Amino acid sequence: MTVQIVAATAHNSTGLNIALQKLESALRELGLSSTRKSSATASELHEAIKGNLSENEMIIIADQALLDQCKLAPASHQLAPESFEIRKGGSSINAQVLVLSLDERGAIYGVLELAERVKAAKSLVNIEPCLIHARFPFRALKFNLPWSSYRKNECFELQHNCVKDLSFWEQFLNMMLENRYNTLTLWNLHPFPFMVRTQNFPLATPFSDAELSEWKHYWTELFRMAKERGIETYLINWNIIVSEAFAEHYDQHAIHDQYYHYGDSYSTNQIKQYTKESIIQLIEEYPDLTGFGVSLGERMNDMTPEAIQQWIEDVYFEGMKAASRPIKFIHRAPFTVDPAITRASIEQNHAALEPVWLEVKFNWSHAYSSPQLLLTHGGSKGMEAYWNPMPTNYKITWMVRNEDFFTLRWAQPDFIRDHIRMNGQEYVGGYYVGSECFIPGIDYSHIPDSPHIHWDYAFQKNWLYYMLWGRLLHNPDTSDDVFVQQLNERLHISKGDKLLTAYSKACKMPMALASFYHFSWDFTLYAEGFLATDESEYNKGKAFISLEDLLESRPFNPTYLSIKQYVDKLVREEAMDGFITPLELASELETDGQDALTIVVELLNNDPRLDCELSDIIAWSQLSLYFAKKLRAAVSLECYRRTGNKADQQAAIYWLEPPHAAAHWERLVAVTKLHYRVQPLMHLGKTLFSWELFLPQVYEDIEYVRGQIV
Repeated sequence: MTVQIVAATAHNSTGLNIALQKLESALRELGLSSTRKSSATASELHEAIKGNLSENEMIIIADQALLDQCKLAPASHQLAPESFEIRKGGSSINAQVLVLSLDERGAIYGVLELAERVKAAKSLVNIEPCLIHARFPFRALKFNLPWSSYRKNECFELQHNCVKDLSFWEQFLNMMLENRYNTLTLWNLHPFPFMVRTQNFPLATPFSDAELSEWKHYWTELFRMAKERGIETYLINWNIIVSEAFAEHYDQHAIHDQYYHYGDSYSTNQIKQYTKESIIQLIEEYPDLTGFGVSLGERMNDMTPEAIQQWIEDVYFEGMKAASRPIKFIHRAPFTVDPAITRASIEQNHAALEPVWLEVKFNWSHAYSSPQLLLTHGGSKGMEAYWNPMPTNYKITWMVRNEDFFTLRWAQPDFIRDHIRMNGQEYVGGYYVGSECFIPGIDYSHIPDSPHIHWDYAFQKNWLYYMLWGRLLHNPDTSDDVFVQQLNERLHISKGDKLLTAYSKACKMPMALASFYHFSWDFTLYAEGFLATDESEYNKGKAFISLEDLLESRPFNPTYLSIKQYVDKLVREEAMDGFITPLELASELETDGQDALTIVVELLNNDPRLDCELSDIIAWSQLSLYFAKKLRAAVSLECYRRTGNKADQQAAIYWLEPPHAAAHWERLVAVTKLHYRVQPLMHLGKTLFSWELFLPQVYEDIEYVRGQIV
């Protein structure tokens, strides 16, 4: 039996071809062949929509004019950009299917959805119709580039060749398309010398003409490939930083990207002219680049909010206005909060800037803490004035930064759903997902040449992470069944539901730690390593969260009681109503960790692919159990300090020694050594990371408690 696929679109794009290939593959799994017809007239489509489709025919419409001519039923008039309807008709034996959308992105997503539904239904007759709207118009991945990079570490140096390889980007962009991301944001300190040679400052670009030509080919192809897949591209840089070559040839006092990025400003009319010229040429020479953005703060410490905004207007806004085509804009919320100044600037210039996405870091650098907005960049207060009153010329876009787990796979769909439900107000345009300290290129963490490895790049190893965020940002009502189906298909198993449950339980650990242990910027927490550091400890490897650290910390989430607060209430016999106590958190961690381990035992089947996934779940579970036992030990020690009861001091040691906390860390070391090697980690500077590195400090906690005996 042959299915005819009719694609009625403005043009036959790469993105739609990828989606149609997925659909054709799904049909082949049902034993059906397929043929394609590239277009159809309005009259043909009108007949089809009235119910006169040929048997076993599928029609994909991605053109608003055609939809209007076809006089669709009311349901399809509800379609918005990037939304789609799958409509079904036909007899009990044969089926006809329509995928209706207003635009090409909607058609791509609709065809991808149809392919999934064909696989799930295992027949055309049983396909479930649907009407799915895009929840957010902005669904972005944050990608830090390894050159002129904001952070500097071996883990970035390792990625240069990979990120410069267009074959990497082809696969990365395909992943984005399949997961419904529509925006790629590329971040580095100073991108211009890698992209343009300005007329008045030619020596600011250090490359020969041939070298610059190679770079221009790279960027042109990257932006083209993204556009063909319905993905917008933005470049985001950091304000008053210039190239090293500019400083050498034009201004030796200028701040270039070899210096530390954080500090006071240095600006001249020449620097303004160079940056403005670079912006104009960037827009002119790369027509497929969608937008531009700027980060305010790092090299503006000594400037007033008014001066910061004026600099952006004079350089960035004026440069964008002077270009021959409009370009979209990402405006990071300034670190020094004065929303009235930024709002007024955007409103006064909105005609040249629309649309504007105002980026705000959600819970600073550690969004995997709480779905409740408790903190923004810089720990600043008053940030809510960016959205209250409701903005009319921009939308808030939440930056979901992950600086907490780079090696272990993470999957917790309910956390994402809660996040979207709590933070999807009318003034919100969408989300960015990504990291400042990790590039998902080559996977340098896993032991090479292992039978576990069935991926080329780190983002492919973490495919479920990207799928969860992308699919749920497009449609938060996406069922877990979709993810279960993918787990079954990719890992050749039949118990994907069990595996997703195990992930969901074990992967609560980083949010639990970040809710309980206070943090701020990037390196102040790394949940999968049970690490926290600051400037004084950077490059020393002294980052392990000791028992003493846990005792002294205050919770990030105010609904949690610190250990000292809890014991104080306990001694005073005060009610704990409305608070989560350390022992309640410990009990939850223990339940989730043990439940996940029980499921792992049920799923073990000696398949290396599945074994690698299960090992990560075991690792998260051991971290959960270690954290739980350490909380119990800390409570016991604080009780001993308050009451002098030697039984409490002995209890603290009991919870830290094997078979409790120390044993869990030893099991964590054992399971991770089977898969992972020592690796560079931005949080530790030059010290290579492994879980084994911190085993001595696990035992130092025991000696610390023993030393508390009075």
